[in-house]
Amino acid sequence: MYKVLLVDDERMILDGISLIVDWNQHDTTLIGKAMNGLEAYDFITKQQPDIVITDITMPGLDGIELVKKAKQDYPSIKWIFLSGFSEFEYARQAMRYGVKHYLLKPCNEMNISEALADVVQEIREEEEAVEYMKAMEEEVSKNTVNECEEVLKHFFIYEQITEKSQSKMKQMVEGLYSSESFFFWMLFIEGKIAYDQINQLIEMINRSFLNEQVVTTLIENKVVVMMRHSSDYQKTIKDILQAKIDQSTLSVTSVLSKDFTMDQIEKIPTIDEMVQQVFYQPKHSFIPYQNWIYFHEKLQPDIEIDLDTIVYYLKKQQRNDAVSYLIDFVKKLKKHKVAPKITRGYFIQIYLLLMSKLAHHSTEDRVQAIGQMEDYQHITDFVTFFEELFERMIIQNQTPQKYSKVVQQMLTCIEKEIENPALSLQWLANHCLYMNADYLGKTFKKEIGQRFSSYVTNARINKAVEIIEAEQDIKVFELAERLGFGNNPQYFSQIFKRMKGFTPSEIIKSNEW
Repeated sequence: MYKVLLVDDERMILDGISLIVDWNQHDTTLIGKAMNGLEAYDFITKQQPDIVITDITMPGLDGIELVKKAKQDYPSIKWIFLSGFSEFEYARQAMRYGVKHYLLKPCNEMNISEALADVVQEIREEEEAVEYMKAMEEEVSKNTVNECEEVLKHFFIYEQITEKSQSKMKQMVEGLYSSESFFFWMLFIEGKIAYDQINQLIEMINRSFLNEQVVTTLIENKVVVMMRHSSDYQKTIKDILQAKIDQSTLSVTSVLSKDFTMDQIEKIPTIDEMVQQVFYQPKHSFIPYQNWIYFHEKLQPDIEIDLDTIVYYLKKQQRNDAVSYLIDFVKKLKKHKVAPKITRGYFIQIYLLLMSKLAHHSTEDRVQAIGQMEDYQHITDFVTFFEELFERMIIQNQTPQKYSKVVQQMLTCIEKEIENPALSLQWLANHCLYMNADYLGKTFKKEIGQRFSSYVTNARINKAVEIIEAEQDIKVFELAERLGFGNNPQYFSQIFKRMKGFTPSEIIKSNEW
């Protein structure tokens, strides 16, 4: 409902108009009446009506002076003037102040209702225009923000591939910061997190820097923020982390870059270089650029781990000693600043060699385990992984699997015929156990947890690792022939890499270190 103030120095006219007009019909409500300009202005300052219907000639402050005074502080008010014929020139003066509607006295209900309807329509059209412009501004702002987000994302994803992303990045930086310096804040989100939680995190960051030129984008589980450099930016970010993020359920590690200028775009670190800074730090850390580690891409000669020592501890069921030995190795890696990529590959190799030595009949999903380790971004994840692996290995050795007589016979036959290229479930049923192949296959999978063919392939690949360790000058084609892959060494290498993460050639070369 639009609020209306009625002003006239004649009580009869004032009361008459207030009674004859159906205010609700026009989506209006009469909120007050005044008998002179001064009283009307006082009412306007307190109630701020949308529409004022006023006489022109009044004592103290006439209609012309009233609109002139009110327009300065309340320009949105719409005016309807009531004028006698002799006052028509006054009405013309009122037009200078934007008054579009005036009625000649005496006027009836229809005259006033038509004028009121016109004014209400005018107000609505202006409101719609304002809403439209507001929506357009928000859309333009949103598009500008989205465009900046995309430029930032493409820069970090494609900067090594195309010069276009660097060019767009430079244009954006010039528009946002000109000659001022800027820096990057990467929030590495630990674990799984819902998409709406990430959106809330981004919105919180944007709200915290409303007065800054901040660009925020999401790249997988990393939120990258670009913002103007200031003398106290590290303290500001720490305060935000402590006040907002630390009190939430999010586990976030923050990495801050050094500051850059528009002419240093090519010196900006890649997203991988920022993520690498997380590797040797505790989870939920704050890592300013002063604490960045500059990694070595090669394993130092004095950094080594004796796999036989771990095997010895595990066979003796000394899990804690095995873990301590591994942690000492981790400390050496951190001390020598070995690159995360090198460390990750080294741990995967340790895992595969351990499995080949101690887990011949294990149902461990090695491909899944390798994929899991390849995604680890913290050195502590590897420690946890091996702690759990050592525990499983010890338990497995303590309580050997009890299989049915049929399955035990199948395992014995597999071990004996592992180099036989004809070995299959049907061959075993026909030549070893003389039983129905379907029955054997179902029984084997139920007790072992793997299909017969998968188990045989896994056993052959594990045997290949043993042969490589025992016969270091073995050739890949010889391995393929000896382990039932016939004259197809390429297929053997593909299967080997899918299960072990490395080709047989790579493991053979690693044994030459």
